[in-house]
Amino acid sequence: MEDFSAASSIWKVVVSLIFVIAFIPACLWLMKRFQFAQMKLGQSDIKVVNVQSLGAKEKLMLVEVEGERLLIGVTAHSISHLRSFSSKNQSFAAVMDEVDRENYTDSKKNNNKDAQ
Repeated sequence: MEDFSAASSIWKVVVSLIFVIAFIPACLWLMKRFQFAQMKLGQSDIKVVNVQSLGAKEKLMLVEVEGERLLIGVTAHSISHLRSFSSKNQSFAAVMDEVDRENYTDSKKNNNKDAQ
């Protein structure tokens, strides 16, 4: 009779473990689903278009506010406005390419001034 009791206890532990293992992903899925529903209902005027991580606590963020896109730098201690763009439905990469082109032409102008 003790063998039956021990086997029953082992099965109870195994079933409980399977339940806990299945319960965790189910809870995560529900949290993600409710969070997405809140985002749809909450329709904020501020949208994070894209985020590019630069390090452990540093990020570049492209944020859209009232039809204008802002490129901001975010660190653990500060947020800095880097640039404003009109909203033309450009991708983050296209915006960064545009900034690179402008910085390149600005540096060429500065080099030409220095050479004169």
